[in-house]
Amino acid sequence: MSLRLMDKIEFHTETGPKAIELWFGDITLLPATDKVDLLLLSAFRGNYVPTRTCLIGALFRQLSLSVKDLAEDKEEDLRDLFHCWWSKPLHENLPYRRILCFETNRSRKGITPQRAVKEVFRALVPATGLFVNGVVMSSLLSTGNQGHSEEAMLHAIVNNAATWMKNGLNISTYKLVIYISNEETLTHFAKLKAKHSDVYGPGLASSTILKYDFYLSYVSENEESVNLVKRMFLQHNKSLTFCTSKDMMENVESDSCLADEERIFQVMKSCARVITFLSPAYLEDDDRVEEYNAAWCLNRQTTSFTRLAPMLCEGISNLPTYMSLIQWVDIRMQNENKEKPLQNITLYVVTYKQEVLEKDASSDKKTTPAIVGSVEKASDCNYDYDIFISYAHANEETCKIVKEVLEREMPDIKLFIDRQQLHTGGSWQQKLYHALESSHMTLALLSQSYFNSKMCNEEFRLSLARHFTDPNFHLIPLQIEELTDVDDRYLSVNNCVLGNQDVRSYVEHLLAPVIKTFLTVGEKDSHIICKDKTVYHLPTLLADGRNARLVDLIQKESKIDLRKTANKCIQILCASNKFDSDIGLEIKTKLAASFQFKVGINIECEDAAVVLKRLDEADVIVVLMSSHFVKDADLIELLHVAINRQRLDLRVRMYPILLNDLSEGETEHCYIYCQLLPYELCFTDTIWHHPTLGKVISLYRPGQFG
Repeated sequence: MSLRLMDKIEFHTETGPKAIELWFGDITLLPATDKVDLLLLSAFRGNYVPTRTCLIGALFRQLSLSVKDLAEDKEEDLRDLFHCWWSKPLHENLPYRRILCFETNRSRKGITPQRAVKEVFRALVPATGLFVNGVVMSSLLSTGNQGHSEEAMLHAIVNNAATWMKNGLNISTYKLVIYISNEETLTHFAKLKAKHSDVYGPGLASSTILKYDFYLSYVSENEESVNLVKRMFLQHNKSLTFCTSKDMMENVESDSCLADEERIFQVMKSCARVITFLSPAYLEDDDRVEEYNAAWCLNRQTTSFTRLAPMLCEGISNLPTYMSLIQWVDIRMQNENKEKPLQNITLYVVTYKQEVLEKDASSDKKTTPAIVGSVEKASDCNYDYDIFISYAHANEETCKIVKEVLEREMPDIKLFIDRQQLHTGGSWQQKLYHALESSHMTLALLSQSYFNSKMCNEEFRLSLARHFTDPNFHLIPLQIEELTDVDDRYLSVNNCVLGNQDVRSYVEHLLAPVIKTFLTVGEKDSHIICKDKTVYHLPTLLADGRNARLVDLIQKESKIDLRKTANKCIQILCASNKFDSDIGLEIKTKLAASFQFKVGINIECEDAAVVLKRLDEADVIVVLMSSHFVKDADLIELLHVAINRQRLDLRVRMYPILLNDLSEGETEHCYIYCQLLPYELCFTDTIWHHPTLGKVISLYRPGQFG
């Protein structure tokens, strides 16, 4: 029985038009050309028997798709938290990209249809991170072997889908499929259509009147932490107001037609921020997780400020991925250090007060997040920051002293200081690189902890490159403790040494006056800020270095037994223009054919989540850098994932290849970190056109480089 679209509910949201569609027919007959991102199905926990009365059976009979086999090799298993799991990407010939299976226990026979569907949509929230404005398809869940009535499930699914989609859930179309056509279903759907079609319309979130400063979502086990946060907030501002889930029923205008999920959204929209107090007990509470998910959805459509503010009360070993990507405030009370969490709470409330003061009530408009690769090079007199302070977190107190003195001596100075703990995969890396490249100078606070930090080493390396290639930029290394056996690269720029002075005295009497004079009148001090430094052309310098290493590289590569590297996973990143993509596809073909490597390439995969997963699993990441690459914000984001993974996992190797001059075409400014990637091969290096190169290659690897 072919699929037929019978009716649909359309409505507008702040992220664009959305729809809930009613289809009649066989869900397994969806054409592959109409592929959906996610197919929802339900089952009893661990029971994937393909019976004749359930969707699992139909998938097995019609498409030879075994849910049992998919369950044995899941991509994500969230059954303990969300009663669901989802599959790895399915074969491209199938009409579904993934399957999400929602599982219930047979012992939960008393559960209502509304509660069952509520749990399904709670499970959908983390899954929607797999796509952007995705298309989801389901049958009437829990009606087959699980026994709920079709009418009750129809109402529950449509009401929940409409509420969540209108409030930021990352779904553009929900396709609801019923196997047998009947007039009664059409009548019920028509009533739901009258209820949900553009009831709210565009601009719902921004039109809601704010009644409270904070919505507090927590479990009773963390009440002590909640009370501490409230007390500290009120110490800074006695007029701050709070709302909790306990207050929800009293604070929502009485409307018996409002479902629980609608009440949650309505209350949260009346609060400027939603603070979720995360702990293992929080994740075990279904209602609290639903509150987090609601705030997460609202956060996606609020761009002038960050609505969701998670606070970590206790360590969590199994924090879901979608939660871990949101920056949290660490308020864990450690016996040995209670001062740090108190400082974190204070910093948050002070920042909130400042945002409230600066926020224009009518400025909640969509803006594009600032990313590396999209900001023009700062001119000599138009830097975002005067000084980028590079320091190890172990020396945070010293950094505070430096900041205090500099700001006292120069009240208008613009400093960049990274006070937050660095988290894998966050936007911190792009922000940090951008800040460094848009600063007038870097002040590096050298210590043994600094030398031991990979991130500090990267900051120094980038600053050093700018120092010797940008006449207007200066690097000032300051040794804040006695150091021995200092690496030569740290000594390539004259170091400031405290001598008999402490840090405060040195900065106050020597460093601050020199910096102030330089920033105001441009005068340089020969000891601290070099007057006549040598400035090099960076591309030429890097090319000379590659050429000098090339023969050794070829000799080294010739000794590698490629048979021992079989089954390696390789992920290629390249731009989609013809030149770049042709090279990428050629590399993929040769690596797979000659060495039996498992090779993926981003341009052959539309699913961003799949590319990210492959980057997480790859042994080698090949980056084909070019002028087209640096202009693509999505590729730059993937590049940062690759850089961060190589930094944290010694087993991973990133192999960047430079295809052309990065300043080619419309790119006005190529960021230094892109130029400083460890390229061993650059297509524009003149040595590749030198006739003697072929002899060198044939000497070490005859027949391998044809």
